[in-house]
Amino acid sequence: MRISEYVRTLAVALKTVALGGNVASLSLMTKPKSFVSYSSESLFLYKTITGKGRLQQKSVFEVVPCASIEEIKLAKLPDSGIYFSSLPGFTQDLISLCLLCRALTPRVIFEIGTLAGYTALQFAVNAPEAQVYTLDLPSSAGPSLPTTMMDSHHAESHRRVKKLAFEDVPEVKGRVHCLYGDSATFDFSPFYKQVDLFFVDGAHSYEYVRSDTLNAMRCCRPGGWVAWHDFGRAGVNGVSRYLFELAPTREIYSIPGGSLAFAHF
Repeated sequence: MRISEYVRTLAVALKTVALGGNVASLSLMTKPKSFVSYSSESLFLYKTITGKGRLQQKSVFEVVPCASIEEIKLAKLPDSGIYFSSLPGFTQDLISLCLLCRALTPRVIFEIGTLAGYTALQFAVNAPEAQVYTLDLPSSAGPSLPTTMMDSHHAESHRRVKKLAFEDVPEVKGRVHCLYGDSATFDFSPFYKQVDLFFVDGAHSYEYVRSDTLNAMRCCRPGGWVAWHDFGRAGVNGVSRYLFELAPTREIYSIPGGSLAFAHF
């Protein structure tokens, strides 16, 4: 299986470079990782601007009533991780997630994919009445469904995390709850029809995205919302594939310039 993942990842990387590269990018040939990253982001922005391979693009402001929102909060900026990197789309994703929290005033938020806990922290500070539950695979266990090379990289990063971002933050103390387990086999039944905002940001394979989304729909209360991260990005990524399958059954939006998708249930 691992060899198959390497082959698929290499094929996607070559396709991304072929489609997303340009003359200027040739200056990065001596830095293969940067070269692939640049090509991937160029292809992502091309699809965003042209609308090709995209869901209906709308900002949170256009879909959710946000007229009364005067501010959002961003906590622990020095520990911001990937959200403030050389790829601006991730910042757009984070801002949109914070806006969703402010607009929806959720009481219960559930997240699949804790990693360093930074997103869970932003949920908690922007939804001061909410209980935030964040689920991650324990370091001692492996996944039960296929994953991607990106997921393997994140799993290694998770093992190096010494302290979660929301620990020792007085404002969110007692409101962020860590859960551990494989999201494909985890017992979600205590959360059925209880969740106001469900964030899917775990493994990126088609199998996991499908499983996580079905569980998210079971957990959402009537009128709840589901958001997905990494939609539209090049790579071995099942997020886009599954959301395109789901889109004919309900309205799913993707934010302009970012990789966040969201829908009302």
